[in-house]
This record gives sequence, structure tokens and C-alpha cells, in this order.
Amino acid sequence: MRLPGDRLCQHRRETQVNQVDTGTRIVVAGAGYSGLHVAQRLGRWLSRRSNARLTLIDQHHYHELVTELPRVATGTREEEATHIGLEAVLPDQVNFMQTAVTEIRPAERLVETASGDVKYSHLVLALGSTPNDFQIPGLSERALYPYTSDGARGVWEAVNLSVRRAAEASDPDERQRLMTLVVGGGGPTGVEIAAGFAEELPELASRYGVPPDLCRTVLIEAGDSILPGASPALVQRASEILQELHVAVRTGAVIIGATKEGLRVRGGELVRGGVFVWAGGVKGPQILARSGLPTGTNGRLEVDRYLRVLDHLEIFAAGDAALVIDPDTGRVLAPLAQTALEEAANVAHNLPAAVEGKPLRPFRFHDKGFVVSVGSRKGVAAVAGLTIGGRLAHALKDAIEWEYRQSVKHLRGWGAA
Repeated sequence: MRLPGDRLCQHRRETQVNQVDTGTRIVVAGAGYSGLHVAQRLGRWLSRRSNARLTLIDQHHYHELVTELPRVATGTREEEATHIGLEAVLPDQVNFMQTAVTEIRPAERLVETASGDVKYSHLVLALGSTPNDFQIPGLSERALYPYTSDGARGVWEAVNLSVRRAAEASDPDERQRLMTLVVGGGGPTGVEIAAGFAEELPELASRYGVPPDLCRTVLIEAGDSILPGASPALVQRASEILQELHVAVRTGAVIIGATKEGLRVRGGELVRGGVFVWAGGVKGPQILARSGLPTGTNGRLEVDRYLRVLDHLEIFAAGDAALVIDPDTGRVLAPLAQTALEEAANVAHNLPAAVEGKPLRPFRFHDKGFVVSVGSRKGVAAVAGLTIGGRLAHALKDAIEWEYRQSVKHLRGWGAA
């Protein structure tokens, strides 16, 4: 069955659904940070191999800038501004199919899509992730997820609706509840959204005739501190900025349930609010578990040091879908854009090497630093051993986002090293 809006954008006419040729048939599933960059980096290599074809499959016609979605969720950026059209940045040698991937069938070397089956000789799984609610009762029904542009837009729409209802409410307690925004998860996404809410909510309240002093933003983190894994100095600076913005930060607060009225934390307290945003983590999409491929923590694919899925040397995985362990620390790498891009570069080297029988390169993560916006003017960063806080850190975040957009354009036609 063909879904509405599905389409096949062909840069080369030879590749069709249900391919029957016997050449190298590479399929990249997912056009996020890792999938898009694998496809881009293989462009030049493909131009040198007449019997090699690459098909990129994604349900959207655009690449989504996930790191910018907190701005959509807080009303400071339009949803469309986080999209980069794929046709404009893909090499001519890459075929693009806009359709949904529905199943992976490794035994048959086949990707099942809403537009038909696609055979492969080599597969790159870069299907991203889905929100992880950790099976907290009621959370999936009550919370909003900011991990897609649609979801982020829905968050800001819900905030507007809650403020509008507060303006109409006659009961003071109900009005205060509706004017309280609660964010679960104190990682980078949660911190950025909470800070953005604290800045934007008073202006929105004034627009609807609600006293700005009723505005309240609560950030709940189960761990001992926000920004888990960051240095104490960086956490301290971020906490200070959040305090300046009057964000109520609750650490060591484990959410055990969600109701219409609020989030229940361990110990019995109910944190009441009008809007609940869950930024507490992600997991591998269910399609990975259904495939029978080996998965580990949070449903992510287990891979070897070359980023090949265990026991399936023809399948590579990168980005949020891959469970990659840093050999230097023994820790699982966090599902971040920086990690996805480095993994993509490694896959773009190793896949052609595997096809040509050349040595593969073990993946090694090179940490370039950590940058988080905390509001529209300040941020925190850990770069080159230095901890930076304030306007300079925010400017650095803006510069990184701008540079990434430029790199996507310039990588069109890039060859694998």
C-alpha cells in the first residue's frame, strides 16, 4: 500500500523498488544526522563504481535539525526553519525514497516499506530513536514529546492553550495550575526547554491578560544534578542561570506516575501543572526489536568496533539506533548529534572498504565539547578543557548550528576518505 505523500525521487533511473540487479545495493534507512551524512559522503565513491547503487529512505522529504527543536517548543523558532530539503543536498548518485520503513528482514536482506520491498547487499540502519517513557504509568498519555518538529510545535501550541484557559479560569488554584509548566528530564533538551519557557511565558501571559507573576516553570530530574555527565563547574553555572530565570529545579525527584493534574514523584508528592513535557531520554524504535537483530540498553542495536551489527557483517548502524561503547571509557556513548556525525564518517569509510575487501577502521569517538543554550541570551559550554558560561557560550551554540547548516550544503558530493 502506498501512503499519501509517498514518493520516489530518483537521481538515477536504474534503482527501483524490488530491485533485481546483482551489483552492490546499499540502502540507508533514515535521513537524520547519521543517515544523511553517510549518503552524502558516499557520493564520490558511488560515481566511481558503475555497479554500486545507494537508496536513502525516509518518511519525510527533509532533514530535521533536532538540536534546534527546543526553540520550536518554546515558540522562538518556526517549525519549517528546522527543515533542510533533502533533494537540494543529496548527491546525484543517491536515490531518495520518501516513504516509511515498516520492517527490517535481515534473513532476506530486505527492507519493507509502505511503498514496497527494497533489497540490499549492504544496509545502514540510522532510524533514530523514539521517546523513552520508562513505562511510567500514565506518562505517555499525559506528557508531550519534543523530539520531532511536529512534537515540538505541539508543545508550544499546548502552552498557548493552557495560558488561554488560565485567562478564562475563575478559580485561583486552577489558574495557577494552568500557568505552571513542568519539564521532566534535566539533560540538555530539558534544560533548554525549561529556560525557554521561563523567558517566553511571562510575555505570553501578558498577551492573554494573565498576571506574569503567576508564571512558573519546574524542571524535574531523577539524578543528583542536571546535565548528567557534565563537569561540576558547568552544572553549577547552568544552575545559576536557571535560578536567574526563576526556574524551580528539582533534582533527585523520580517520577513514578502521571495524571491529568500532575506528575507524581517518589515519596508521594504531586507536582501540579498545565503542560507536561517529557525530555527524559530516548530508546531505539520498535522496528529494531521486531527485526530480530541484537539489541541492548534502551533497545539500541549492538555493534562491533567497526559499527557493524553483531553477527550481521553486511549491516552497519549509526546514530541513536546504535549502542556504541567508547573503548577509552567503557561507557555507552550518549545519543547526541556530535556522536551521530562521527559515527556516520566511520560508516562512510568502512562500508566501501567492506565492499572492496579493504581493512576497516575501528570507530573512535573524539569529544569536541559540550554546549547548551540556557535561555535566549546565555548558555554553558565545555570546550578544550575550559568551562564557559553566559553570552559567549550562547553565541558558540548559535555558531555551531550555523556551521552545521553550511556543512550539510557543502557535503553534497563529498567522497568517502
